[in-house]
Amino acid sequence: MHKGGLVVDASLAADLFAAKDKARAQIAEKVVECIERHSISVYAPRLFLVEVAGVLVRYLAPSIVERVLDAFSSKVILVGDEAYFRIAVEIALATGSRGADSYYLGLAKTLNLPVATSDKVQAQNARKAGIKSFYILSNNELEELMKYMGCK
Repeated sequence: MHKGGLVVDASLAADLFAAKDKARAQIAEKVVECIERHSISVYAPRLFLVEVAGVLVRYLAPSIVERVLDAFSSKVILVGDEAYFRIAVEIALATGSRGADSYYLGLAKTLNLPVATSDKVQAQNARKAGIKSFYILSNNELEELMKYMGCK
């Protein structure tokens, strides 16, 4: 059963609309269906919208991407970096993670929530930082995430 929410990164969100293959899209859809069915609180840094826009506009018309961003804005709790910026810097220093990834990890650490991602490096860096992560492209971790959210 879920314990209060989940931090979701842009890789998972982008897979809903621009996955590299059908299997990836289906996994992302399965996660989102569970989130919606169980009213899981989903958090992301405000940067999430910028990252999702930057990926999706490569595949979709800007007007469609704007609608997608509006939908995400109403479903994802977007958090400014005031509360977790320093922690994000510390995580970047400790793990060598990409700057954007460190934002997600800093937020997760601040909120004491796990991260769901389809980015293997992000999941590895989360673990290095002592943050629970679910790499959804791993069958075992996807199953763990579904249990965490109450869908299994």
